[in-house]
Amino acid sequence: MDVFGYLRYAIVLILLEQVSVYASTLTYTLNDGNEIPAIALGTSLGHLSDGTRLLAVNHSLARAVQWALETGYRHIDTAALYRIEDEVGLGVRDYLRDNNAAREDVYITTKLWNDAHERSEVIPALRKSLQELQMDYVDLYLMHYPMAYTKDGAISETDYLETWKGLEDAKEQNLTRSIGVSNFNITQMQRLWNNCRIKPAVNQIEVNPTITQDELVNWSNDHGVIVMAYTPFGAILGRKSDAPPPRADDPYLMSLAQKYNKTVPQILLRYLLDRHLVAIPKSTNKDRISQNFDITNFSLTSAEVDELSKFNSNYRLRTPAKWYPHPHFPFEKKNLTASEIKYIIENSKDD
Repeated sequence: MDVFGYLRYAIVLILLEQVSVYASTLTYTLNDGNEIPAIALGTSLGHLSDGTRLLAVNHSLARAVQWALETGYRHIDTAALYRIEDEVGLGVRDYLRDNNAAREDVYITTKLWNDAHERSEVIPALRKSLQELQMDYVDLYLMHYPMAYTKDGAISETDYLETWKGLEDAKEQNLTRSIGVSNFNITQMQRLWNNCRIKPAVNQIEVNPTITQDELVNWSNDHGVIVMAYTPFGAILGRKSDAPPPRADDPYLMSLAQKYNKTVPQILLRYLLDRHLVAIPKSTNKDRISQNFDITNFSLTSAEVDELSKFNSNYRLRTPAKWYPHPHFPFEKKNLTASEIKYIIENSKDD
């Protein structure tokens, strides 16, 4: 074997160590040894302008979950906040029944909400999620935010390090296979890393070409933490007037779509996989669910990934200003006056 042969062999070994294909699904290995599928169906249905959560109608979300699993997805991402865990569970059960599959064939992520951050509250909150899902365990349980609030919406002094102990308890009781966090910044990740018994396996954060999160992603890679990327399209596919470029008709995005015979959304999702991130596209449309999954038969070059990253402007689609006063608010704060922040807090509901 010549030097190039040895080099190719070494590269293959590295890739096999980091990425495996199980049941035709691309997966990454977590730092606890478990596997996580690299494409997840997001299940948040969003909310109205007054903050009211949108709920599924006529089991539309359950059907979407079943469609996704029949398409090839093996990962469903949900949360207590979304108030649709029952729909997710129904969709999974329908899939298992109709396809002679086993619970172990499906990977479920759910999240702890901000009002259950006392250590003693974590397991009861997870058990409630399991009851909604009608499952004995989840594969991944995340702390949704580092911020603790009381049930009546007041800021709680509970430290996320204390909350993390509750997640460790849940893992040790086999209620979840893996544990992690969401919306933690790099300072919070380092503090948690230095003060825990069980290391976080995942950090779910907003990532797309307009918010590349290079520093946090690099820290995660260095520490063996897998990043799950929500809002994978940012504002690129939308009509948000104050959002920075690009838009879906950007010439470079269009050229990549033409080169690979893919759509622009598929290019944006592949960008995440080629950065070794878990992509979380949302849809209840059967065709779009299928299209969002059809991204494993091509790869962008490293130069193309770098070029897409040049769109970075650190543009965060949502920064809930009502949480600005919390000492553990994890994001940069936009320039709002005190009266504007007060108005937003008084007129907002849970996100």
